[in-house]
Amino acid sequence: MSVSSLTKPHWIKVKRSELRQKQRATLKRAKGRTVVLIAGADEEEEKLVIDKEYFQEVLGKLRSAVETLSITMDERLFGQIMAAAKTLDDDIRLGRLRSFEEAFGEK
Repeated sequence: MSVSSLTKPHWIKVKRSELRQKQRATLKRAKGRTVVLIAGADEEEEKLVIDKEYFQEVLGKLRSAVETLSITMDERLFGQIMAAAKTLDDDIRLGRLRSFEEAFGEK
């Protein structure tokens, strides 16, 4: 699933009474990027029902973003990465880099 589809779910709003009356059908609607918003008496009582796979994908993307942000905030590490990036094209052309398999003996 693309990042834009993960960040733009399809919302369906249902009242709690509808959830009670049609629980199975309402829960089945929370599939893929479709999120069911269970409306309460006020906003503090609202709940969401989301697909487990969708939640895992969103959580994975969030973890990845946090890791990337953490790396970019580490000035020393980010500086080393940027310095290595400057020579990457030459290193590839001159055969100085090894494949993952060559380096670790794994496929």
